[in-house]
Amino acid sequence: MVPYGYGKILDVDLATGELGTREIAPLLAQDFLGGMGFGCKVLYDEVGPAVDPYSPGNVIIFANGPLTGTNAPCAGRTEITTKSPLTGSIGTGNTGGVWGAQLKHAGFDFIIVRNRAEKPVYLSIDDSVVSIRNAQHLWGKDTRATSDILRKELTPAVSVLTIGPAGENLVRYACPVNDYHHVAGRAGAGAVMGSKHLKAIAVRGTGAVNLARPEEFREAAREARERILAAKAADKMPGGPVDARREYLERGCLPGKNYQTGVVPGFVETRGVEVARKYLVRQEATCHACPISCFNVVEVNEGKYAGLSVNRGIAPGPVIEWGAKCGLDNLPAIWKCKELCHLLGMDYVSASGVIAFAMELFQRGILTARDVDGLEFNWGNEDAATEMLRRIAARQGFGDVLAEGAVRAAARIGKRSDRFVMAIKGMEMMSQDPRSGRRGFVFGGLTNPRGGDNVKTTHMHADRYNPNWWLDRFDMAGDAKAKIYEGVSAREVADTWTGKPLMSTWFEDLYSVANSLGVCFFPIGFVLALGPAYLSRLFSACTGIETTPQELMKSGERVFTLFKAYSVREGLTRKDDAWPDRFYREPLPEGPARGAVLSREAVGRLLDEYYELRGWEKESGVPTRQKLNELGLHDIADELVRLELIR
Repeated sequence: MVPYGYGKILDVDLATGELGTREIAPLLAQDFLGGMGFGCKVLYDEVGPAVDPYSPGNVIIFANGPLTGTNAPCAGRTEITTKSPLTGSIGTGNTGGVWGAQLKHAGFDFIIVRNRAEKPVYLSIDDSVVSIRNAQHLWGKDTRATSDILRKELTPAVSVLTIGPAGENLVRYACPVNDYHHVAGRAGAGAVMGSKHLKAIAVRGTGAVNLARPEEFREAAREARERILAAKAADKMPGGPVDARREYLERGCLPGKNYQTGVVPGFVETRGVEVARKYLVRQEATCHACPISCFNVVEVNEGKYAGLSVNRGIAPGPVIEWGAKCGLDNLPAIWKCKELCHLLGMDYVSASGVIAFAMELFQRGILTARDVDGLEFNWGNEDAATEMLRRIAARQGFGDVLAEGAVRAAARIGKRSDRFVMAIKGMEMMSQDPRSGRRGFVFGGLTNPRGGDNVKTTHMHADRYNPNWWLDRFDMAGDAKAKIYEGVSAREVADTWTGKPLMSTWFEDLYSVANSLGVCFFPIGFVLALGPAYLSRLFSACTGIETTPQELMKSGERVFTLFKAYSVREGLTRKDDAWPDRFYREPLPEGPARGAVLSREAVGRLLDEYYELRGWEKESGVPTRQKLNELGLHDIADELVRLELIR
């Protein structure tokens, strides 16, 4: 029997134009939930090591969770999974907005895109009517223009997910953008769409989600929403809202000048929250069923960026990446870089990472203005940064080199430039300096199978715990909570490595649940309001699959282990769970963390503990056959044994 709550699978062959639909198998729903779990399973089964990410043999999976499109709070998420052209391994990213909800309401939860169209096309989904249409008039257009054109041609009610010029030109970190502002970043899915000549997917859905127990579900959703609003009202911490910019500066963990320094003079005064608020015009909720409303619109009304309007302008992410990593010293320039990344369709973390890499090479004389198209690539040169973004998207001049990502760019540049690549598993690093950053936050950057960040692991507030604030609000298993948090202050949690491997395993499993159910991780990791107890209630009432909190977390472990197994089959092992040499060899030169440097031996002990908790081999860092079989991943265990990757 098909579980309640799930839409159909739409299978699209761009080479033949064939469109097939089928129901989701009950066992697939029970074991892998949906979203990230479904994407990882399909990719593992269909795209092996011999498949080049740009070849027709690669697939892209757009996967909702069972909660996507329901009235569960923050249930508007979609996971996009493919073999990453940036890393050559698994690439999976998550996006919000209303696109996923529209897809669900049209009767579909999953789209699998195969092969390559001869000419540019887009996919139109209008409830049950699906068609592949000519997109040659859209090719070359940015994401905003493409969305506007399709909404005019089809209906203003349509939700559009599209690539920009970066995806068309196969920039390896290109990403799709939906609903103008929402991005499934990091994994290069936009470039894979470009390689398949798939410009966009436009969706309109008017149906309803078929729930197993509607009244019970509505009650669980109501309680969950109240918990989120109460936690949000508590301002996240007893002392009030946390300004990440100020915290990073005070810790000395800013990624200053490509992680050369942890401090940036005048950072808060020129790029802080209070400065940003002067540009704030309104708050808005742009994601389906969201009570948090994290989107805030900022507008610039004077100067050379007059007329610039950007969403989530108060958020610290772009300010950290562009303002610290590249040294841009004013918010309008930072927001312009973010806007260009959205319009051109590329991940701003990797984009800022490759530009910071090039700026350091310029600083050290490895690159000259002649090498970088006549641009003066000095720290903080906003004109050079914005111009290079355009060149990257078009693969013009030196932009063609940086479009390959920092690892491949260094191979082309030579001159031992690889020493200055700040990447993990081939993906440019995000956010805090691991020498001085919050310990739980940065440790998750090592264990993320896709590399480069901790968004799938320990992102958000995992080590800002305060037991007096959320002890009764967050249903972490008591034993785990005691081992990670009890007996230490909120500051000590952030400063000690003790308990961080256990913290990572727990949040990795929980975030895998959220990414598979179709729920944003803000109510889980940001306001710390929901955990497996509430999520299992919502899942059970939605689907009719009775699931305990413990069983749901076991599903999260299964999904995360499958996520890891794909990277293992691609050849990644323990040696790849490592930060760049800079962090082990170069002490921070200044600031409150002056002299801080990582110890390979200490990090090695943490990884030993982490692998042991996971049930993985400590020597190789890969899941054991016993663990894979315990999780029901028997076929994967057999294959990895046959390939002699595990014993």
